[in-house]
Amino acid sequence: MRRKENHTPFVAVAFGLVLCILIIFQLYIWREPARIEADEAEDHAAAVAAGDGLYGENCAACHGKNGEGSAGPALNSAELLKITSDAALFSLTRTGVPGTIMPAWGQMFGGPFTDEQIQQMVAYVRAWEPNAPESIPVDNAPDPSRGALIYEQTCSVCHGQDGLGTELTPALNDLERLNKLNDGWYRNTIAHGRPAKGMPTWGTVLSPAQINDVVALLATWRAGNSVSANISLNRYLSNALFAIRQFDRPDAEFFLKAAETQADDSQVDVVREVLALVEENRLFEAEAALITLLPPEEMGRALYESNCAPCHGSDASGGLGPALRPSSFVQARNDEELIAFMLEGRNGTAMDGFDGILTAEELANVVFIMRAWQE
Repeated sequence: MRRKENHTPFVAVAFGLVLCILIIFQLYIWREPARIEADEAEDHAAAVAAGDGLYGENCAACHGKNGEGSAGPALNSAELLKITSDAALFSLTRTGVPGTIMPAWGQMFGGPFTDEQIQQMVAYVRAWEPNAPESIPVDNAPDPSRGALIYEQTCSVCHGQDGLGTELTPALNDLERLNKLNDGWYRNTIAHGRPAKGMPTWGTVLSPAQINDVVALLATWRAGNSVSANISLNRYLSNALFAIRQFDRPDAEFFLKAAETQADDSQVDVVREVLALVEENRLFEAEAALITLLPPEEMGRALYESNCAPCHGSDASGGLGPALRPSSFVQARNDEELIAFMLEGRNGTAMDGFDGILTAEELANVVFIMRAWQE
C-alpha cells in the first residue's frame, strides 16, 4: 500500500512567501508617495537653481537682480505672482510682449532658449512667491493712446489702418459693430481668439493691461473719436527699408502706406514712388529711392529709437545702459571698432549683439548720430 504524502509543509511555506510578498508590496506602496514627493522636490530644486543662473544672465538687467524691477516691471511682487499662473509666465517669456522692450525668448519665436529652460526660469520666479513683497499701487487705467500703438503693431496687419478693415477681414472701427458688441465681448475675444474665424489667441501674447488698452481704443472709436499711434514717419520708413532688404514685399507695402499718411508735401511723392516700385517688385530701385528720404542722421536716429533707446535712454542720457551723450567709450574708438562691438555685443551684460538684426551699414548710421552727440 502506497504511503500518503504530506503537502502541508509546502503549502505553509508557499503561504508564508505570498504573505511576505504582500507585506513587502504594501510597504513599497506606503513609501512610494514619500519617494515621489522627494524626487519631485529634488527636480524642482534643480529647476530653480538652473533658473537662477538663466535669470541672472538674461533677465536681471531689465527686471532687477531680485526681481524688484528696473527697465522692466517688478516680478518679485505678491500681487503679480498671485494672479499670474505659471502657464501665463511661460507664454509671456516664450513669445515676448509686443509694444515693449520684452523680447521673445523661446526658440520657436526666434529666441535662444528651449521650453525646458523657460520652465526653469518660471520655477525660479515662482519661488519668490512665499516672501514676495506687496507692491505700491500704480494707476494702470486703460489708455487708448497705448492701445493705438499696440493696435498698430499687432492688429492693423489684419484689420487695417485705423480699424477700417481689409478685403479679407472685417472693419473694427465701425459704429454699428461697435455698438452691437460691448467692451467685455471684445476683451474676451482678444484674449481667447476666434480660431474658426482665423482670429488668433492674444491672451498668451498681450498682458491683461495691454488688452484693456486696446479695448479702450475701441471704446474711443465707439464714441466717434480718433486716436493716433505715436509712431514717427522715420520709424515707418526705416521699417520699410528693412523689409525691402529682406525681400518682404507685403511688410514693405504696409509700412510705406502708413508712411504715406504722415509724409508732408515734399516727401509724399517719393513715398508713393517707392511704393509703386515695391508693388512692381523692383526692390533695388525702391531701396535706392527710399534712402534719399532717410539721410544718415535720420536713419541713425530712427534705428537708435527702435533698438538702443530702451536701454540707453531716448535722449542717450543713460538708463539701464550707460549714457552715450557724451561717452568716453565712443570717443576712444573709431567707427569700424564701434560697429564691430555693436554686432558682437558684450557677454554678461544686457548688451546683445545686433548681428543678424541690423547690418553694418545700418549700424554705421547709428554711429553717425552717436558721433554728433559727442560734438
